[in-house]
Amino acid sequence: MLRCLLMIACLTFVPCCASSGMIPTGEPAGRAEVWVDGTRSEAGDGSRTRPFASLSEALARVQEGGPPVRVHLAPGRYRGPFVLPAGLELVGAGEGSVLYGEGAEPVIRAPGGVLLKDLAFEAEGKGAVGVLLVGGSRAEVREATFTGAFKKGVEARDAEVELESVRFRGLVTALYQEAGRVRLRHVSVEGGSEAGLFVQRGTLRLEDVTVTGHEYGLQSMKATLEGRGFTSVRALRAGLALVGSQVELEDTVVLDSGGFGGVSLLASETVLRGLRVEGGEEYGVSVSRGRLQLERAVITGLKTRDGDAGDGLHLRDAQVEVEGLLVREVAGVGVLAAQGSQVVLREVSLEACREAGVWAETLGQVTAVGLEVRGSGGPALVALEDGVLRVDALTARDNAAGLVKADCQGATGVTLSRVTGQGVGTATGPGLACVVTSPSP
Repeated sequence: MLRCLLMIACLTFVPCCASSGMIPTGEPAGRAEVWVDGTRSEAGDGSRTRPFASLSEALARVQEGGPPVRVHLAPGRYRGPFVLPAGLELVGAGEGSVLYGEGAEPVIRAPGGVLLKDLAFEAEGKGAVGVLLVGGSRAEVREATFTGAFKKGVEARDAEVELESVRFRGLVTALYQEAGRVRLRHVSVEGGSEAGLFVQRGTLRLEDVTVTGHEYGLQSMKATLEGRGFTSVRALRAGLALVGSQVELEDTVVLDSGGFGGVSLLASETVLRGLRVEGGEEYGVSVSRGRLQLERAVITGLKTRDGDAGDGLHLRDAQVEVEGLLVREVAGVGVLAAQGSQVVLREVSLEACREAGVWAETLGQVTAVGLEVRGSGGPALVALEDGVLRVDALTARDNAAGLVKADCQGATGVTLSRVTGQGVGTATGPGLACVVTSPSP
C-alpha cells in the first residue's frame, strides 16, 4: 500500500520554492498519507483502515530522499526516540497523541525539514529533550504541548524553526536556541526552573508569548530579538535579561519580577516601545554599558530588599533616550543616571518615588524637557559627584525635601527653566551656587 502511494507521489510531486518567510509555506502536491495506531495488535499496511501498529514501523517504510509523506498518528502513547526523515509531516490528534521519552535521549530528532502538528510530548525522566533540531534543519511545530521534566523542550542549534500555538508546562527550559532563526507565535511557558526562553547568537522573533515563573522569562547572549507581545510573570530573577544583544520589542509586560529587576540590559542595543513593568523587586529597567530607546513606558510598584534599589530606571555608563514615561510608587529613584550615562527625557512623569525624582551622579548627565515630579519622599532633583541636570518645563509639587539637592562640587550643576510649583528657594545644599534657574512664566 505504502509503495503504491509513494509511486503516485513521485508522478505528481512538484518541487516548491521557499517563500519570503522564514519557513516555506507551500504545500507539496501529491503528499503520501500514512496512518499509525499504536493501540492495534494486528499488522497493518499504513492505510486508513489498516494502520501500522507503531510509529517506528511507519518511519522505517519511508524512503530517504523520496517524495514527501504525511503520517497520521492516532491517540495513544508512543515511546521515543524517533528520527524523522526530511520533508515528513507528523500529525496527531491533539493531547491524545503522546510522544514520550524516558531517558536523556531526544524524543524526536529532525535533521531535515519537518512539520509536527497536534501532538503532545511528555518526559518520564529527567534531562530529556523534546525535539532536537541541528545543522540547518527547517521545522514547524504547531498546536503542540510539552509537559514534564524536559531539560529542554525544543533545542535548536543553527536551525530555522517556527513554533505556533505551543504550550510548555513544567520544563526546565522551553526553548534553547544557539544561532539560527526561531519564531514563536501564540506560545505559553509556565512552571519551570531556569530560563523560560534562552537564545545565544541567533535571531528570535516573538509574537504573543507569555512566560510564567522560571528564573528568567527571556535570557539572551549576543542575540537578535524582535517582535511584540512578550509577557513575563513572576520571574524569580528578571523578566528579561539581555546581554550583548540587538533588541527591538513592542508591547512588553513584566509583572512581579525578582531580585534582578524587570528588564536587565548589559552591553545591548535596545529599543522598547510600549513597556509595562508592574510590581517586583529592585529595578524596573537597568542598563549598563549600552544604548536604550524607550517609548511609552509605565513602571509602577517597585520594592527593594536592602533599601538601596527600587529605581524606575537605573542607568550606568549608558546612552538613553526616553519619551513618554510614567514612574509611580517606587522604593528608590524615578530615574537614576550614573557613571557617565547620557540621558534625554521627554514628557516624563515621576510620582511618589521614595528617594527622589531624578538623580544624577558620577558624571551622569540628564537633559529633560517636559518633566513632572510629584510626591517624592525626598527632593524632586538630585545632583551629586559631578552629576549634571538640565531641565526645561519642570513641574514639581509636594516633594518632601523640596526642589533640588546638590553638592556643588567639581562639575556638578543644575540648570532649570520654566519651573512651576515648588520654586528654587526650596532647594537644599551647601550654597547651591551650581543651581541656575530662569524666572517661571
